[in-house]
Amino acid sequence: MEAAFGNVEQLFANLEPDPEQPAAAAGNPTWRYAALTEGAIDSGVWSSTEGSWNETDYTVNEVMVITEGHLRITNADGSVHDLHAGDMFFLPKGWAGTWHVVEAMKKIYFIVA
Repeated sequence: MEAAFGNVEQLFANLEPDPEQPAAAAGNPTWRYAALTEGAIDSGVWSSTEGSWNETDYTVNEVMVITEGHLRITNADGSVHDLHAGDMFFLPKGWAGTWHVVEAMKKIYFIVA
């Protein structure tokens, strides 16, 4: 793997449609992303419009930092986490719960499959 460099604002300016749109989502959210790295380690930026969807078996380990908007994560046990710009969080492979994008959001992500 080679070194990779990018500017977060430039990445956000070059968002493309995310091919992994949720199959069943309330509010019909639109996902967009720009990758800095792809492969065994994925990183980049991602955005979503308002909406919500369930995850039953998260397929990766992912660290995220919210840069804009409001995201509400509800774990399978019912615990709720409201996240805003500056909040960082981790979802482990196998996680189950609900994503609810309350206000259009942007995040920086780092994924290890």
